[in-house]
Amino acid sequence: MERFSLSDIKVKNRIDIFHYIYNNPCSSKQKIANQLGITLPTVTQHLTALMEDQLVEKSGQLNSTCGRKATSYSIISTARIAIGIELTEHTVHIAAVDLYVVKKAKVKINLKFERTEAYFETLRDHVLAFIEKYHFKNEQILGIGIGIQGLVSQGGRRITYATVIDVEGLSIDIFEKYFSWPCRFIHNTDCAANSELWVNPEINDAIYLSLCMHLGGALILNRQIKEGITGKSGIFEHMTLIPGGRPCYCGRTGCAECYCSASTFLDDQMDLDDFFQQKAQGNSDYQKRWEEFLYYLAILINNLHMVLESTVILGGDIIPYLTDKDLKMLQDKVVEFSAFGDAPTYILPGKCRNDAVAIGAALPFIQEFLQNFIEES
Repeated sequence: MERFSLSDIKVKNRIDIFHYIYNNPCSSKQKIANQLGITLPTVTQHLTALMEDQLVEKSGQLNSTCGRKATSYSIISTARIAIGIELTEHTVHIAAVDLYVVKKAKVKINLKFERTEAYFETLRDHVLAFIEKYHFKNEQILGIGIGIQGLVSQGGRRITYATVIDVEGLSIDIFEKYFSWPCRFIHNTDCAANSELWVNPEINDAIYLSLCMHLGGALILNRQIKEGITGKSGIFEHMTLIPGGRPCYCGRTGCAECYCSASTFLDDQMDLDDFFQQKAQGNSDYQKRWEEFLYYLAILINNLHMVLESTVILGGDIIPYLTDKDLKMLQDKVVEFSAFGDAPTYILPGKCRNDAVAIGAALPFIQEFLQNFIEES
């Protein structure tokens, strides 16, 4: 029979109380004691300690039909903050999220990537200026996640493969050299998929497609991203869609990337706002490009769904522009390619629409804090 020391029980009670309040904001002492089977004095003792550590605060009084109103307690959501960075070829998106993964601040910076000390020094200055502007304290920050288009080693210490940005072989040491917090790389599509998992607890198994300037993908099984033996699972962008087709940045031809990414229908120096505004104004050329994009996307979705019969979640920068009419058009095209003609109700727009990569880059630090919560005491 397993035995626990008084110290073990004390730690467990502290963790249980913190987690209960996290999941049940505005809880009273009595409710916490009843739900966890802990004595009221024990709850009071731990609440006092958690408040002294500035993790929990009083959050008002609960309604009562008789007698004295009970004080409620809630987590201080900004007790800890995580920073997420989406690093692209020409821009940097920085976001800060609290313990509930609520975005507290964000900024977009135009900064062309260069593999130089000057670039990383400039990036450091922008991040530190962001932290200072929003009055985040050093002790609040759990870490900095960098979402980037490239395959990442286990533990997020090194970029193992990249072609869009010159980061292959880059070590996280270059970031930790400039920051006093833990840093890690995360594949940008994994960031976006993790953001979607956080906001959508109903997802179990799914195919996630990130429709941005470049195509990305992730395979979700049992609410976990399937990385594969060498981290290449879910790299749908380099599946051959049209043999002998358009040249891809990977050096091959006919990849899904060449047909199912925003770069295939945007003109040079054009952003999504411009494209969809002109399409809405009746530009027939842009309408044709858009319909072609949906045509090839339907082929890709049907092929993937034949491998894994599960939900297909569409995420990425394109999704806010996807209308109900567009979704119906895409579903109809999928039916045309399907061998079974089933209604493709499994195709769903993602719920995390904005800053999904930056949020997803920060998310692991929050999750780890919540999972491993044991304050020094």
